Amino acid sequence: MIRRVVGLVRRVSIRRLFTDPRAELGRILAWLGRSMDRLATVTAQGRADLPPWLHDEMIALASIEPGLLNSSGDTDHYRYCGISMVTEPGELYRRIVAEVGTYPYSHVLILPWLERGGADRGALYHLQAWTECMPAGNILVLLSEAADSAWIDRVPAGVKVVQFGRITRDLVIDDRVMLLTRLLVQMQPSVIHNINSPVAWESFRRSGLALRQRSRLFASLFCDDHDGNMVPVGYARSYLRGCYIHLAAIFCDNTVYPETWALDLGVPRDAFTVLRFPYDRAVIEKDDVFEIQGPPRVLWAGRFDRQKRPDILLAVARSMPTVGFDVHGVSVIGPEHPAIRELRTLPNVTLHAAFARFEDIVTPAHVGYLFTTSWEGLPTILLDAAASGLPIVAPATGGIVDLIDRVWLVDDPDDVDAFKQRLHRLIAEPELRRSRRRQQYAALATGRGWRDFMHALRGVAGYLPEAKPTFLSISQQESAK
Repeated sequence: MIRRVVGLVRRVSIRRLFTDPRAELGRILAWLGRSMDRLATVTAQGRADLPPWLHDEMIALASIEPGLLNSSGDTDHYRYCGISMVTEPGELYRRIVAEVGTYPYSHVLILPWLERGGADRGALYHLQAWTECMPAGNILVLLSEAADSAWIDRVPAGVKVVQFGRITRDLVIDDRVMLLTRLLVQMQPSVIHNINSPVAWESFRRSGLALRQRSRLFASLFCDDHDGNMVPVGYARSYLRGCYIHLAAIFCDNTVYPETWALDLGVPRDAFTVLRFPYDRAVIEKDDVFEIQGPPRVLWAGRFDRQKRPDILLAVARSMPTVGFDVHGVSVIGPEHPAIRELRTLPNVTLHAAFARFEDIVTPAHVGYLFTTSWEGLPTILLDAAASGLPIVAPATGGIVDLIDRVWLVDDPDDVDAFKQRLHRLIAEPELRRSRRRQQYAALATGRGWRDFMHALRGVAGYLPEAKPTFLSISQQESAK
């Protein structure tokens, strides 16, 4: 600043200031304008010139590290460096660190939210497994999205939950990824497990090498989603090829999709660990004659969205006007599926509210559970249906073939006649109802106990703790500096 003032004094002509003050003041103001313009440019973009010695060193080292130069073979991309004047990410990071606290967590689970659903139910199984092997205080759950979490009260007591998504809701994705990565790098937990968090997937993609220096990275994937043209999309398609090398294991709840992703994406098959979710409720096997009390009815329960195909439910219900349908649908965000409006008009369809437990909505009049879908991993609601003793009619999609006999499943999820034919058979054949019930009980009893789940996790190197964590907490790192 002093140098600029001295420069200004030198440029002032005292003689011209007396003889022609207007011209001299105009010249001074013009110089000030040019100086302020240069100052603004430098402030916004950084200095436009690299020191010659740095430029020469980059050219010399480019044969060892080509990334030092741009695609044109020069250093022009270093001439301008925008420095953000926004301090909000730093302020929010301090809030996150304050929320996380000073405990040196050994295991971190990252979820978008904890809502009603199969993936969320699986996340709770992982948390329960961790709490059986270590103090609950060693575990941190980060919810990466600013959404409600109806199942947050199901998190085991003592486990720390931080609403990362709500704290960072106003930041762009790049800043959210930066903050999450910084937090994880500084925490240095033994295990970082991502279940469907887009922020965590981006962090793994951009900084997986840094993260895995002190932490084992795990991810859970269940199935592909599909866009409007039925093209497979989702986390596996977007991230696996770039991230699998950083992951200690990729958990999948079914045997079908690991084969699909290995074939389609070129990811090694041994990168996947098939981890069957346990059935964690009591199964009271029924051995009665399975008589239907009253007019036969069909149960349907699920989300009202494109994946769960309420349009197929509508078509099946229309084609079976003498059979009642109890529909327990859970609405999703966005416009209502057009089939729902038409379902309300059918005299043989009764729409019910959402439910807490599957067994509470099964009645002696139900002949079977109709499950319609276009793509799936292994939906945990089918485990509930199997445990209830209600025969399942479903398509041979995704991991459903791991639970239900392939010959009984409907080959094409759009085949309304095949669904109708199987439901009519269940209505007419009591022995078929009993045999389907027995097969489902047997499937639940094979590899789906809690001990089976824990045994599978113990076989995954580094996932369950073997010793107390020795890494420093964030606050301890800061104190050591």
